[in-house]
Amino acid sequence: MKKIILILAVLLLSTSIYAQRSKKRGSTIKWISLAVKGGYGNSILFNADVSADPNVTINYLSPAYNIGGRFGLTFGDNFGVYLEVLSSSFSQEYEISPVSVVPYVKKQEFKSLDMILELRYTSDYGFYVEAGPVFHTLKSATETNSDESLVFTPNRDENLDDFADKYNSLMFGIGFAAFRGDRLNVNVGLRGTYALGDFVVDPGSFYVLDDGANYPPPASTGAATNPFSAKIMLEVNYFFAFWGDASCGRGRMMFFQ
Repeated sequence: MKKIILILAVLLLSTSIYAQRSKKRGSTIKWISLAVKGGYGNSILFNADVSADPNVTINYLSPAYNIGGRFGLTFGDNFGVYLEVLSSSFSQEYEISPVSVVPYVKKQEFKSLDMILELRYTSDYGFYVEAGPVFHTLKSATETNSDESLVFTPNRDENLDDFADKYNSLMFGIGFAAFRGDRLNVNVGLRGTYALGDFVVDPGSFYVLDDGANYPPPASTGAATNPFSAKIMLEVNYFFAFWGDASCGRGRMMFFQ
């Protein structure tokens, strides 16, 4: 949480400095926009105990995706602050080869509602870099196994309580404008998200691969579980209004006709 507060402080400080400099140079137009966006890529649940488990092979191509919208302000042509709301899904697949049963594939899937406070700088040529904190609210956590004949105790089809219902991540990304119009932009980018805290509520007593009967946990160190995802993002951004100074000297919002 302290890291998130520090990130927010840096974002606010950057905005304040930019605004003060803009005020010295004269008025800077604030472009107001809405965007729809989505992404698809891979996700990984980093856990040192799982990586060291000789009976487990991690699938590093487990799918992840998100879709949602964004509202924000762009100061001049380069600097922007945005709020995103995304419906997200990520997963992790493992091939488990215990001694007692035949090998099988375990898949864990998670769905969340994400809010992102995004800081973005766009160059005059349309290339951008972005970063910001992500606030996740976990909506579901499910687990399936390729061998349905296996009996798991307890039932792990729905194990939401084992994972943090709210957790925070850091987002970072790069991209470029595939299309740039006067009011419409289409951006393509690469975005990564890494959880800052432990995704598991009680890592000392819960091993992410423990399914009760067929695969009891090995000697666990209580290592943290940190979700990571990397996605290709597509964004359609529409500028519908701007905030500027009127002739009387007061700021006002004006909509495009």
